[in-house]
Amino acid sequence: MTYDRAAIMRAAWVIVRRFMGRTHETLSQLLSRSLKLAWSDAKQEAQVAKVVAAKRAEADALAQRSSADLMAKIVTLENADVLGGAGRARLSELQAALCKAEAREAADYIEKRKLIASAKGRFASITFTKKDGTRRVMRVQPATLRQHLKGADASEAGRRAAETRAQRHPNLLPVWDAEKKAPRSVNLATVSQIKVNGVTHEFRAC
Repeated sequence: MTYDRAAIMRAAWVIVRRFMGRTHETLSQLLSRSLKLAWSDAKQEAQVAKVVAAKRAEADALAQRSSADLMAKIVTLENADVLGGAGRARLSELQAALCKAEAREAADYIEKRKLIASAKGRFASITFTKKDGTRRVMRVQPATLRQHLKGADASEAGRRAAETRAQRHPNLLPVWDAEKKAPRSVNLATVSQIKVNGVTHEFRAC
């Protein structure tokens, strides 16, 4: 730990001037006592700053975890028979981290959707991780998918179902698999790379 010795000395002299003439101590004795107080205050402030920095780092690390992981931990705590003060504090931390994670993921999904849609009638390559943990590279063609969607011709029930899926699963993107020649869904949360219009874009997959 590095301390600002000049600042500590200034703080000590502030104490000296405050008590000069009010005690029976000599200047040397008063300065010595003031220095001890100033050093004690500096060490206490440094310790508080260390704790605050550690908590901030932990909060940032939590916010980098996936919203699904954070939600699972929140549910586990909420279902606990006894939560206690520490449990309530942890629950509050997880909920704050969840808000940050959801905002980060929403921005990430928007960027990935825009990149894939920018291919239009051309092909784009998407690298993602499947549910079984295997890595998959899929060639997609956005314009072809639109040709297979009913759009305005879809039934009211079909449109409502599509809207509900989009709201509940914002991470799922319907795409046209050019090799399978069929519509598929890609989990944007696990997409690690998108190649479109001759440019490769890398992402940190959850």
